[in-house]
Amino acid sequence: MNEDTWTAISAVATAASAVTTALAFGGVVWQSRLTSKALRVSQTVALDAARSRLDAGAPQVAVRLEEPVWPPLAAAQFGMPLNPWPTGHSWHFPRGQDDRTFLQAEVVVENHSSWPVQAQFEGDLFVSGEDRRIHPAPTPVLVPGREASGAPGTLRVYLQKAFSTQELAENHDAHENGRPLPHTVTGAVTVHDDRDNGIVDTWNMLLTGHPVMPDPDRGSVWIVVPDHIDGRSGRRSLQYDLLPPRERTYWVSRRRMAPLDQDHPVPVE
Repeated sequence: MNEDTWTAISAVATAASAVTTALAFGGVVWQSRLTSKALRVSQTVALDAARSRLDAGAPQVAVRLEEPVWPPLAAAQFGMPLNPWPTGHSWHFPRGQDDRTFLQAEVVVENHSSWPVQAQFEGDLFVSGEDRRIHPAPTPVLVPGREASGAPGTLRVYLQKAFSTQELAENHDAHENGRPLPHTVTGAVTVHDDRDNGIVDTWNMLLTGHPVMPDPDRGSVWIVVPDHIDGRSGRRSLQYDLLPPRERTYWVSRRRMAPLDQDHPVPVE
């Protein structure tokens, strides 16, 4: 063979070797990707299985709102209970714009489990004390388990806040213009039992509305939203969820602040 022939053969061999190397490298990369994907799938399956185990042992707690009190409430001289504004009451601005009005709904925490749970309250959640004064809801507090009769252990607190008539008028204006209402009542109930490796449930509640409106016949005068001609009460001006959504957090260890997620090992039982 002449020199040109050997050169051509050598070039072909080099190219073939490069192709083989590239294919081998590509195979390694592909295998690595498959392995990584398999590990992610396996971890996801393990997390789902762990969450299902925790769900099965979680305390059975329900949190709900009763219908908000209507008509809205005036501040009482001695605290609780609060009483509605008298029928036909009106506010003349600017004299009456600082009068306080309460929006209020009762929050019911029901523990259907056979063991007690701990509840913690945040935000605008209150109780009436023996002195009839308004006190922040005690936190933390134990909610007893289901009674022998089957009735759930129950705890009741008030979601409530006082607003000036001016603030409620601002809510009315925001509603009329399609904007979010600026003045709201908010609260959160968080519940868990004594297990370190378990779940924590939180319910976030919101109550707001535009319960006052301008008097159509008198300028600078505001009145409580009247009943509608179709029979609906003025409560239609309020916004709330009777069944607030629940947010559930899963824990490998509450004590060590280690949530159950991709960054923490799934506990083996």
